[in-house]
Amino acid sequence: MGRVIMMVVSSTWLAYAVSAILTGILVIAVFTIQEASLLIMIAAVLASIAIAAAFIIILPRTVVATFTVDELLVSGKRGGFSLPRDAVVNNNVVCIMRTRWVLKLRVTHGSIDYTIPLSKWQYNRLVNKLREHWGWVPPECWW
Repeated sequence: MGRVIMMVVSSTWLAYAVSAILTGILVIAVFTIQEASLLIMIAAVLASIAIAAAFIIILPRTVVATFTVDELLVSGKRGGFSLPRDAVVNNNVVCIMRTRWVLKLRVTHGSIDYTIPLSKWQYNRLVNKLREHWGWVPPECWW
């Protein structure tokens, strides 16, 4: 495996939103509640919600696509694979799905088909890194 040039990990904005909301509730509770027993009870409830959210949101959705100088490495819950750079470039393994509001990296090889949401910043960074190191830009998906 060569030097890693870009790693794209599927994540969901919902995980970040849940953690921000729980942190906000805890901060408000700390500054407004005077009774220690009530504060401990609220902290326990928030901790249990955070643990449940982690199991529901984060664990089953992890897909990682790692672009190195020489190859593409993909791993996820349905399996993984690695392909040399030339196979990725020539065989339409990677493409970008673009809608009005959403950008997604689609990686397809054999029976494995993963879709990873991208922010605009991640998309620009991915395109720039692949253009620089591979001399290639992922095409838009046509299927």
